[in-house]
Amino acid sequence: MLSAIVNSMKSSYQEASLSCSGLEEWQEGPQVLTYGAILICRKGKARLNVNYKDWELYEGAVITLFPNDVVELKVDGDCKSPETENGDCKSPQTANNFQAEILKYNPSLLREASLQLEQTVYSSLREDRCRQDTPVVTNIINGMFALLKVYFDQSECTCISQLVLCQLKAFFIGFHEYLQRNPQYRPDEVKSYRVRELFNRFMMLLERDYKISRDVNYYAAQMNISSKYLTNIVNQVTGHTPKTIIDQYVILQIKMHLKRTTQSIKEMAWVFHFADVSFFCRYFKKHTGLTPQQIRE
Repeated sequence: MLSAIVNSMKSSYQEASLSCSGLEEWQEGPQVLTYGAILICRKGKARLNVNYKDWELYEGAVITLFPNDVVELKVDGDCKSPETENGDCKSPQTANNFQAEILKYNPSLLREASLQLEQTVYSSLREDRCRQDTPVVTNIINGMFALLKVYFDQSECTCISQLVLCQLKAFFIGFHEYLQRNPQYRPDEVKSYRVRELFNRFMMLLERDYKISRDVNYYAAQMNISSKYLTNIVNQVTGHTPKTIIDQYVILQIKMHLKRTTQSIKEMAWVFHFADVSFFCRYFKKHTGLTPQQIRE
């Protein structure tokens, strides 16, 4: 019985975490998230690129992130991030002082929350994921994080994942309803719904099928549009071609596999549907200037 309780506690803490940091890991170049997150900027300014679109972050700004999002953080000014102590944010001694409080949660919680939400809710959050100068949303997140922190601070709490799941559902539904009531607060590009919808559809397909295909025609066919139209859509949103986005995403995933798994290069070439190891290595070196073996060294 005791071991079951301990295992449940460990599982809960693996499911979610709440912390304050400068997000240094996002400042080292594009990263593919393996978790979902809700982030609120506590201090300083930064520019967060999510799926090749920039969002400005400053005090009170809230942004929602999803598993497999490609993120890169650029902090204004040459500064270091603050440290944390006992879960609280310390006052940093740097010029920009960027810091954020972030709730990270396991993709399984997102899947469970999404099952009970309409697809339009999820799609809307991906399209309009950031709120700046919106006291209502800032206050909601402040209250949500304050409540969760009470439970995170209790080492004996065994229901963190369930509590986070309930809060995620409430936030997703409330945020979607807020956007529907206040269309005037939506960015202009989001009002061009068809463009954003198609781009998000492309990114979701890429997240799902990046191991299967690196061909623009494949993704266009999955979306029932021409490759020319897909190229136009992606260029409008990112300024890049679909092929560039596909290759960048695949390379990021390969780098993650190289660093986080013990698969051989041969096995990895097979997993990513390359004809052979030689082709896999040439593709990787073409886009990085390095061999897969050099990344692992």
